[in-house]
Parts: sequence; structure tokens; C-alpha cells
Amino acid sequence: MTNKENLNELQVNLSNFSNGVNQFFYHPLYKTIQYSDGVKYFFENAGNGAYWFLTLIATEIKPKLLSDDFYFIELKVNEDKTAKITVQRDKGQPVLFEKELKFTDCPYSEASYMFYFDYYKEQQTLILPSEY
Repeated sequence: MTNKENLNELQVNLSNFSNGVNQFFYHPLYKTIQYSDGVKYFFENAGNGAYWFLTLIATEIKPKLLSDDFYFIELKVNEDKTAKITVQRDKGQPVLFEKELKFTDCPYSEASYMFYFDYYKEQQTLILPSEY
């Protein structure tokens, strides 16, 4: 397979996580955020691992959000290995958080990596849209 054919491999594998969540996981440092098996797959397989994305959500994104709401988190990785993270309540709504990354080893994809973040009181949940 050529490099071009491998570009969307992670996206294809993430789409296999569907029809609900089989199991939730917790990171020892961020116990109020549970994440699905699909998100765990992303954390373990995006580049050399993407637990940095959970750290960014817990330390930079979560403190800027209103609680008790549902958010869309989008990670757009460019071919030059730069990336942009945006958070909205819904598509077309104002951007609540935005961050440019000068480098990521997360694989480029024509489509953005999308996540749902349910911020409910003391427990927050991060899942893939296909798992909803």
C-alpha cells in the first residue's frame, strides 16, 4: 500500500466503533473524564499515541466551557503536520475554544477527527460520534 492509501487508515478503523459504547476508561490523572473504547483506540493509535489530546481537553478546554452541556470537539490535522482544535456546542454555532498546533504526529486525514464531549456535573464523557 502506498502512503496515500494509508492516510485515512485511522479514520476507517475509528468508524468501526459504532452502535454504542462497550466500555468506559479513565486516565489516573483525569478521573472526572471517562472515555469510550473508540476514543481509547484513538489515544493509543494516533501517531505515537495521543493521550496529549486528553490532557489538552482536561487542562485547557474543560475549564473554558460551561458545565452541563454537550460539545463538539474537532481535531483537523493538515498534511504539513500542523493541526487545529475547535470546540462548539453545535455545528454552525460560535467557536468556544480554538487552538492551533504547530506540530502533531497524529496522522493527516481528509476528514477531521470528531469527538462528542458531554459535560455533566462532576462526570464528563468523551466519545466518538459513531458510538453515540
